[in-house]
Amino acid sequence: MLYTFGGNPAAVLTNTAGDVVPDYPVNIRRGGSGEPVTALYEADGTTPIGQLRSNPSGHAQPGAIRRFRIEDVREIEYQYLDTNGAPVTWYESAREIAPTALDASAAATTTAGTAQTAAAAAVATAGAAAAAAAAAQATADDALTNASMPGWYSVSGAAADGVSDDFSAIQGALDAARDAGGGTVLIPPGDYACGAALCAYDDTTIYAYGATIKAIGGGGLLHNYANTSESWAGYEGRSNIAVLGGTWDGNAGTGPGQTSGLHDVISFNHARNILVQDVTVLNTSQAHALEFNAIDGGRAINCRFLGFADLSSGGTRQFSEALQIDIAVSGSTAVGLFDNTPSKNIEVIGCITGPSDTLGPFGRFVGSHTIRANTYYDNITIRGNVVEGALSEGIRGYGWRRAVIADNVIRSTGKAGITLTVPDPATAGYALNPDQVVIANNIIDGPGGESGIRVLGFATAKHSGVRITGNTINGRSTGGANGIQVEHCKGPGIVGNTVDASGSTGIYVNQSSDALVSGSTVTASGSNAINITDSPGANVAANTIGGTVSNYGVAVLNSDSVSITGNSIARTTLAGIRLSTGATRAVVVGNQVRKGGAATPAGITLDASATGATILDNDLSGNSWSASTALGVSTASPTTGPGGTTALPGSNTVDTDLTALPALEAAMRPAGRYETTSRLRCGTAVTPTSGVLYLVPIWLPAGLVISNIAFVSGTNAAVTPTNYWFSLHDSARVALARTADQGSAAWGTNTVKSLAIAQSTAGSASSYTTPYRGLYYLGVMITASTLPNLIGEGAVPAVSAVAPGLGPTNTGQTTPPTVTAGAFTAAAFTGGSALLSYAYVT
Repeated sequence: MLYTFGGNPAAVLTNTAGDVVPDYPVNIRRGGSGEPVTALYEADGTTPIGQLRSNPSGHAQPGAIRRFRIEDVREIEYQYLDTNGAPVTWYESAREIAPTALDASAAATTTAGTAQTAAAAAVATAGAAAAAAAAAQATADDALTNASMPGWYSVSGAAADGVSDDFSAIQGALDAARDAGGGTVLIPPGDYACGAALCAYDDTTIYAYGATIKAIGGGGLLHNYANTSESWAGYEGRSNIAVLGGTWDGNAGTGPGQTSGLHDVISFNHARNILVQDVTVLNTSQAHALEFNAIDGGRAINCRFLGFADLSSGGTRQFSEALQIDIAVSGSTAVGLFDNTPSKNIEVIGCITGPSDTLGPFGRFVGSHTIRANTYYDNITIRGNVVEGALSEGIRGYGWRRAVIADNVIRSTGKAGITLTVPDPATAGYALNPDQVVIANNIIDGPGGESGIRVLGFATAKHSGVRITGNTINGRSTGGANGIQVEHCKGPGIVGNTVDASGSTGIYVNQSSDALVSGSTVTASGSNAINITDSPGANVAANTIGGTVSNYGVAVLNSDSVSITGNSIARTTLAGIRLSTGATRAVVVGNQVRKGGAATPAGITLDASATGATILDNDLSGNSWSASTALGVSTASPTTGPGGTTALPGSNTVDTDLTALPALEAAMRPAGRYETTSRLRCGTAVTPTSGVLYLVPIWLPAGLVISNIAFVSGTNAAVTPTNYWFSLHDSARVALARTADQGSAAWGTNTVKSLAIAQSTAGSASSYTTPYRGLYYLGVMITASTLPNLIGEGAVPAVSAVAPGLGPTNTGQTTPPTVTAGAFTAAAFTGGSALLSYAYVT
């Protein structure tokens, strides 16, 4: 069966100013499912329509949608994109939907025909007959409207000039729908003015696409109560009301005819099932564009709330929400009962708020600022909205539970982008613990203060079930705001967020137990990238930290059993990880810390009171840190290797090898020392040959400042030495630095001989800085009648000459060579026995 749509006064495309939009494409979707419908036919039922468009500007009804037909589709949704690229939709049922409606339509059409005939006859009559003709034509128009939309009540008798008070005409249509037990009130396209607030009754739909209704008196524009003496309990007020389309202008200001009082433009109280869709509310004075007060099932879909004026004495209404979710208490609503009934099951989807052409933004986009003891606002969904500026927070949930705040774009707020909190039980007697809060996939750009996202409980009213996931926050370093902040929460999850340029801490967990901070990227934070304070059991895992303006990458304060694992940290102003005062029993495992071109002074540091820490398998290499710099443990020695070993660097990698040393050897290496081998491997002593320069391999990091070279004698002392000196060579055996000749100075048994650098490639010098990371050689040359034996791992025979090689080079040596400008290169390895001597640099 073919069903008929369009060709009625409501099928008109308009912009936010109420102007018609001619020759514009319109998409059709199946009602309910949203499935696109492309098989459209002209009114004859046979001619296909390639692209349905509104009537062109030269048409008698520009911007209107002509009559068309669809096969087997009984209800549709129109959809088009407005000038801002946002979708606008509205619903229409087919004319043929009910046989009784067809009968009524036929009868009304007959009436219309009769009226039109009378009108034609009257037009032929001059003088007094002209008035009768006009009246007859009006009757015909009304009859045609009713014929095409049975059950609809069209506003008639309105001046629609935007100046004259059309309250009575519009309210008359609302009253007619009330008297019929409900219906659809059509406010045709045009400019209307109202000197008082309209009242919508049960089971009423207001269809106002293309209409602008402007307030020219106090009290707002539309309520579900007729006067403030009315009252209901719970959700028993006038319900099942829909407001579809229209521009509702609160006309706030102090000029002639403007409104300046404290009133909502549109409000509903003590009711169920309220829908406000495709509505634009302009220029609100002091209060709210839309209020849901004690509402069960309030929905605001694809609406615009633009322009707010705080005309209160002293400007005390900077917190006013564009859409307030409220509770029935005295002072928050004009009608009773004041029985503490909260709103619940609220949806705010696809809306926009910001300044209008004449006024600035609201205090908040959506939120609550009143609650009573032992009550919640329950099941609140705020999804897919755009907030362009707010004087205070973008979204503020106050006493909300089972709330979802997702996919919103919030820009340039005075305070936090999103805040969820409860009253302070110490002053408000509030003892409930709000739970199940999801804040996901929001974009918050430029919060002016507090935090991009903030969830705040209290010691006796903790938030639980908090999940903050997938959000993107750009602080733009304004206002000292944190990126994400949770306080007094139980088990909050902060996962997969991106925080850039927060004015203060990137992610701040305070006084919250068992928090998970995972998979997030924090860059250019004003203070610590991640701060865990007074929060036991936190797990900070697999985050990426790229730079801090001040302080640390991850900081832990007064918190027990915090786990910090698998994080990648670079470019911090202070240490990559800091276990600060009272950080007890922390586990720091598998993290990577890099300077990344910044002046990061250390990898991991501990306060003296940070006790019981376990620090294992962290990669602190590539930073030219000594072990004591990379791990600054103060007086609190952490476990750094298996079996409870505490020597540095333990199983952590700190430029001593390409991979971590075996745990025990690493634990035994003295702080700040780079060795040719571990002392644990030194079980023998080998005697060199007099006058031969031996090179012993050593691995060194880039940027290491070397001031001394040391070798150790065994049970034999040097007898009658004449020359001995040590040297440093690169992997091609080029001499980089040497000590002074010690001549005949004694070298006794079992003695460490540490000699200072005296000359480098730059000339006379007391130190040398390594230019690369990798293989170097330490040289030892002794000329004496009897040479000391040198402790180490023994000797390697002829195979030691295989590249890269080690062992004896030049023979017949006495005084040290000149190494300035790389003037000396040790001879090729001869294949003689190499000495695996224990030696080190400091």
